[in-house]
Amino acid sequence: MKKVWVGLLLGSLLLAGCSMSSKSSAPKTKQQATSTKVTSKQTTNQSATTSSESSSPAKATLWNTGKKAALSTFMAAWQRDMGQTYVGTYDDKVPDHLGFRFPEAFSDSNLAGRIKWGSQSVDLKWSKDGEDSSAFQVVAVATGGKADAQYPITYFFCLHNRRPVVFVTQTTNGNDLIIHDTQNSALQAGFAKIITGSRPATLTDSALNVNMSRDAKTNQWPQGYQRTWYYYDKYDHKINSMTQNDTDGLKLSYVAAEGQKWIHIMGAEQTAGAGNFEYVRYHYFDGRQIPVLMNASGAGAWFDNNAYPSAAAANQMRDWQYGDESKTSPAADSLD
Repeated sequence: MKKVWVGLLLGSLLLAGCSMSSKSSAPKTKQQATSTKVTSKQTTNQSATTSSESSSPAKATLWNTGKKAALSTFMAAWQRDMGQTYVGTYDDKVPDHLGFRFPEAFSDSNLAGRIKWGSQSVDLKWSKDGEDSSAFQVVAVATGGKADAQYPITYFFCLHNRRPVVFVTQTTNGNDLIIHDTQNSALQAGFAKIITGSRPATLTDSALNVNMSRDAKTNQWPQGYQRTWYYYDKYDHKINSMTQNDTDGLKLSYVAAEGQKWIHIMGAEQTAGAGNFEYVRYHYFDGRQIPVLMNASGAGAWFDNNAYPSAAAANQMRDWQYGDESKTSPAADSLD
């Protein structure tokens, strides 16, 4: 019954207002068309925005799956060239350095306070993307070496304050895990390229010692020797410095001793004594090559110390030897 009454009422209204309805239908149709057009435009804009947002690339991180794969490829070629074999986290494997299994070893307390970089204690942290706040973020580890090696070599691919550096350890016993920059330029430069996208140039010792013989004969410091050098003195147990700009009161020469070419330093009026010896070469420190001055003295050009461009580097690496130093004298060997 309700439906019938509604139908009759609608019919009466249509008959009574036929002319009015025909007049008002045009504006209503125009309004609907306008509304449809606006809605369609808004929908199109929203779709475009959504499509644009979905196609935006994810924020690049210092370490990711692509760089992990790149390191895996690089290490496969590098270890083949070196005649060595390594197990790496970049291949989803677990490197084992004398019982320390990585990366798990970073999360337990066994290494807490036991990792030393020169004289500095450091805290290495494992990172999946290299984007946390830790100063030393390790993103990959590799352990191995030659097949007949008695002890393993372990490399830590690290971001130190977001800068790539490859540390190495060959620690076999003791309470501390001693790390230092690997001096393998291919490894340092290869990892740097993976992180930054560009391969840094490898500097050569010859650049520091260019015209070494000529300059010494004219009693001038070679350019690579001219600076203030800082070194740790074992006798007074402190950091000392020496500035080499002029040669007043000195007599320089170019000599060979202990299989090494040196700048030989004597006093201008000195007629006795062995004098001192210096040789500058590049070594990696904190992922970058820096000049390191080797000081020697005595009849055998015995190694005294390494000197650095900064007091901080000299203090941190004060007891460190790179393996290319001349022999030390018996007296020096007895010092603490």
